[in-house]
Amino acid sequence: MEIRKRTAERNVVVENFFGENEPLYEDQLGWTDREKAEARSFVSKEIFHFEVVLVGLNMAFYYVDNDTFYGIHTERIPIEVKILPRDKTKPFIDWQCDGDTHAKGEVIYSFDDPEDLWDGIRIDGKPLEEVLSRSLIITLN
Repeated sequence: MEIRKRTAERNVVVENFFGENEPLYEDQLGWTDREKAEARSFVSKEIFHFEVVLVGLNMAFYYVDNDTFYGIHTERIPIEVKILPRDKTKPFIDWQCDGDTHAKGEVIYSFDDPEDLWDGIRIDGKPLEEVLSRSLIITLN
């Protein structure tokens, strides 16, 4: 009988993302196990609703498909969704944005009601669920 070792292959999404020879892997995109546990759900909309709408956390994420950092700043009304500033003089993408949603940036959406965020945010024509599944969540605070 042949014994086969099973190794989990990780798919690299962005080479040298965190530093030299420190890639961003596909399994690092989307919600973490911690957020799923906090929301007691595996459903993206329910996790977002818990973390951002109910708890009121600010959220910053890096969307790999368009190489852009975004922030959702929930601390005041209107809630602003913006493209976060980025310092491209730094050598690695992770170093280029600290995920601070207080930072000035290009406001792409404003909402008076946090309940409107999920259905109201579209990036490159894609719904938030699809965008977050292809994003590294930088901060939730």
